[in-house]
Amino acid sequence: MRFLKFLTTCVSICFLYTCSDRPADKSDDSLHPSFSELPEIIEESDQLPNQGVVPLKLSLKDQEKADNAPDGMAFIKGGCFVMGNDYTQEDEKPEHEVCLNDFYMDKFEVTQARWEKLMGFNPSKFVGVDLPVEQVNYENVQKFIKKLDGACRLPTEAEWEYAARGGADKRYFWGNMVNETYTWYEENSNKSTHPVGTKAPNQYGLYDMMGNVWEWVNDWYEPYYKIRTKDNPTGP
Repeated sequence: MRFLKFLTTCVSICFLYTCSDRPADKSDDSLHPSFSELPEIIEESDQLPNQGVVPLKLSLKDQEKADNAPDGMAFIKGGCFVMGNDYTQEDEKPEHEVCLNDFYMDKFEVTQARWEKLMGFNPSKFVGVDLPVEQVNYENVQKFIKKLDGACRLPTEAEWEYAARGGADKRYFWGNMVNETYTWYEENSNKSTHPVGTKAPNQYGLYDMMGNVWEWVNDWYEPYYKIRTKDNPTGP
């Protein structure tokens, strides 16, 4: 389901942080597709457009973990899911089951204000304190992490996809049809980035997991999935 990462508004890179006990699909800049370029999917009759995304229910024990999440982060309950897609791009294949431990992830993409305060410069094409920082490379991100004392890291591709899906089994975390309540994309973005958190969050309370900008992950890119390990895969 890597195509999720590519529904963006500009040729730019942003990132979220993950906290867990494990150590970047190092992504290339590219033009992003429009929703009109994706194959049509018929929405199920029981999927109402205004139904809305419902937060996932947690056990009392997990709710305690969520309540004690690091500042600005959301608790992601681990589990197993089918990663990839046999029916879209070639580099989505093959579908395979992946299981992940619990982890935390930033609720919002890193803003330019947060980046500039720590790094002392702002490389972004679209400038604004609440806009996501973009035009940053993998090495820049690692320096940013070091300045944060290495407390967190980039998510793996498996963690990113699991979090982006929001526990849903639809094409997108809100359903199978485009819904501007949840995403920025080519047709509604005016070819610019937008302040983080403007659209509604997914089931985990994460914002902008579909659209706005590309997001770094911690695996190297490869043209197809090589099945290395089922549990907590870190990628090539």
